[in-house]
Amino acid sequence: MRHEAERGRSAWDKARLESAKIKLEVILQEADMLFTRKGYNATSLDDIASRLNVTKTALYHYVKNKNELLCRCYLRSIELTEKCYDQADLEGKTGLEKIIAYLRIDASSGVMSMTPLMELDAIRDAKMRQKLSQRLAACEARLRGFIEVGIKDGSIRPCDPELTALFILGASRHILQWYNPDVGHDLKVIVERFIEFCKHGLLPTPAT
Repeated sequence: MRHEAERGRSAWDKARLESAKIKLEVILQEADMLFTRKGYNATSLDDIASRLNVTKTALYHYVKNKNELLCRCYLRSIELTEKCYDQADLEGKTGLEKIIAYLRIDASSGVMSMTPLMELDAIRDAKMRQKLSQRLAACEARLRGFIEVGIKDGSIRPCDPELTALFILGASRHILQWYNPDVGHDLKVIVERFIEFCKHGLLPTPAT
């Protein structure tokens, strides 16, 4: 009986922990969008709580303050982005296929245009800021790597890999600054249009 009771409490604790993770994920998603669209300084915990229809006090069960929330947003986005690159690297055979796969996977994971956010300097913890910056740089290097692979295998026209990667990332990061789900924008359609623009810009020019 005692063993069953302990097992029951353990199951309850696991369920409660899982519920907390789900709620934190929702908070991070909403904070991600507001930080990106309005900026860190212009976004308050009250704004985030209002969007979630909860009290600001409820947010303090998950984060100590707004700066910790920003740090968690960055960490979540970077971890998701790293996984997106890993999956895209496996799915794509050519460099161009890897890039298209990455953009599509990234969007489906909910981090496209949010990674990285544009508020890295606002993170107060210097060591954490440096670590995040290094991981962000590594992510950008992977996109450059895909472009370099595509140039070598012929799926991408000759170009400057660094500038091309910056063009693609720069455009994708700003989508959420004008994307507004409240007015009926379809993010899936936007992503596919964006991918088409990227694809046509990267394809080799037909020989004449």
